[in-house]
Amino acid sequence: MVWLFSLSEVKTMMRENDAIDTGIKHVVAKNPGCSVFDAIKPFLTERSESVLRQRIRALGLKKELRLEKTKHEVRCFLEKNPEAEV
Repeated sequence: MVWLFSLSEVKTMMRENDAIDTGIKHVVAKNPGCSVFDAIKPFLTERSESVLRQRIRALGLKKELRLEKTKHEVRCFLEKNPEAEV
């Protein structure tokens, strides 16, 4: 088998925010410090809980949300980033 690229060149690209990501950011903006479950609750009819939790994690990696772990849950805050739009 011939590889046209090396495995070190393979990078995962983050996708653009869609309506669900924007909606999650709106919920967090209205309720700073809400739990992950509270942030994804309005969208559970559209996607599964595990998919929505992955989206929260991705927004955290993109520095659009700040995720703070407490003893029993993870709190979500909107990151104070001037170039990030809500």
